[in-house]
Amino acid sequence: MSDDVDASSIRFYFSFRSPYAWLAAERLDSELGGLGVPIERIPIFPTPETFPNDPSNLPNKVRYIGQDVARLAREQGLTLRFPSSVDTDWALPHAAFLGAQRDGSGQRFMVEVFRKRYCEGLDVGEDAVVADAARNAGLDSDAILAAGHSEALRAEVSGAWVLAGERDGVFGVPSFVYAGRLYWGQDRMRFLRSAVERKAGA
Repeated sequence: MSDDVDASSIRFYFSFRSPYAWLAAERLDSELGGLGVPIERIPIFPTPETFPNDPSNLPNKVRYIGQDVARLAREQGLTLRFPSSVDTDWALPHAAFLGAQRDGSGQRFMVEVFRKRYCEGLDVGEDAVVADAARNAGLDSDAILAAGHSEALRAEVSGAWVLAGERDGVFGVPSFVYAGRLYWGQDRMRFLRSAVERKAGA
């Protein structure tokens, strides 16, 4: 992890590939909003070369994740429908997110894409699915698709996994970084909130 102990913001690393990142995104505002600390949303996704311990290669772990996410989604009152395919064109939705974020609608778009994948079971690597998520978020679908197909933005998100590891020691998602400390997992958000509150009190 870097030596950056800046406490002026929270970095939230997420991937549309992760159902745990979806669960965190759904609660992001309710658990971390109102703290007076802005949240920087950073899309990342692994490649086979950068993620040798990919759980999708372990059938028993995949089965467990399915059971675990179902429990957690039920607890949050969310509808769950896993997509039929594990992998897709991950650069498309992540680059599209950067376009939505630059338009000031990153959170809404992020949640809509996650819901397309995990509530509707759709392939978020397809233009039509990303366009519908954009419309649901109140965005211009053509502009968002243009961002998703932008070579510059696709290159940015494709290299983000390695950069996240180098900068903040990130090895999985969802990950949060605040004041130089890493919080990994959607169930660590309460510890992060406590850290922000302690820092504010100090």
